[in-house]
Amino acid sequence: MAVNCTSKGMYESLAWCPGQTSTPGIKRKVYFAPKSWIAKWPTLPELDGTAENMAATATYDGDFVMAADKKWQSIDLLTSKSSITSESQGEAPSKTFLNKGTLFHAGTDEEATGFARQANVDELIFLCQQRNGKFRVVGSEAFDPSVTISQTSGEGDTGTAGTTLEAQCTDICPSPFYTGKIETVDGDISGADGSAIEPGG
Repeated sequence: MAVNCTSKGMYESLAWCPGQTSTPGIKRKVYFAPKSWIAKWPTLPELDGTAENMAATATYDGDFVMAADKKWQSIDLLTSKSSITSESQGEAPSKTFLNKGTLFHAGTDEEATGFARQANVDELIFLCQQRNGKFRVVGSEAFDPSVTISQTSGEGDTGTAGTTLEAQCTDICPSPFYTGKIETVDGDISGADGSAIEPGG
């Protein structure tokens, strides 16, 4: 039986306008949930013509559905020390991406330490908001996420005290975009831009 090896890519030109600014960093609030709290995951389109365009291949379709009475929790970050990165890993034909989030929280007291104790042995999924409002996911349904945590009291009179989370997860896409509903403890927001979603919306 012959195998159809026609390329399933959906390539389009990548344009960039002179004078356009690419704003670095992520916003101050990141959302997280244990993987066990997610009842249903959104899906990434396959590279076989089901995606409408190149951008769609990197964007989850559908919503995260949370288990009963569960909501996305938040962590306030020091943005100057926080970022997300992605890099290719492995060898063909099994190459994937390693997505990482470096998330710095200024607290080191009981609450931050209690969080660290739990997160150190749990699987957490993170929703990180870029400066332009769009959310990206560090975590995967298919692969196991992990978090490495460190705390420091800072040094001398000018050192920075805080708790650093190094979240990472293998995925088939660099930190996918998520435009669906985010059910947070403070109300529902849109993954497209962080705007509030009215009840019933």
